[in-house]
Amino acid sequence: MVIGISKKVIMKTSYIEALGFLAAILGTFSLVPQPQVIKTFKSKSVRYPLSMCLIVAADSILWLSYGVILHLLPLIAQSLITFSAAFIMITLKLSYGKGRNKD
Repeated sequence: MVIGISKKVIMKTSYIEALGFLAAILGTFSLVPQPQVIKTFKSKSVRYPLSMCLIVAADSILWLSYGVILHLLPLIAQSLITFSAAFIMITLKLSYGKGRNKD
């Protein structure tokens, strides 16, 4: 027993956390258009609205805050990755998207 917690509880928590990380990884790659970021780098042309990027960034910050408050590592990791991708998309939109696609 470790400080009043049985090995069974620790194992169960590990499985739950692993499940959370798997969900975070799959959720991040399904929500953040990674291929769009790569395509934008290559073509120097932006075809996504800035408003979408700002909404994704705001959503990520809110989920990150929630994850930090509740100490949920999978949610924190997912939110940081999603926010990073949104930040890159915003940067690309502001760099390459001027005058091409208006929101």
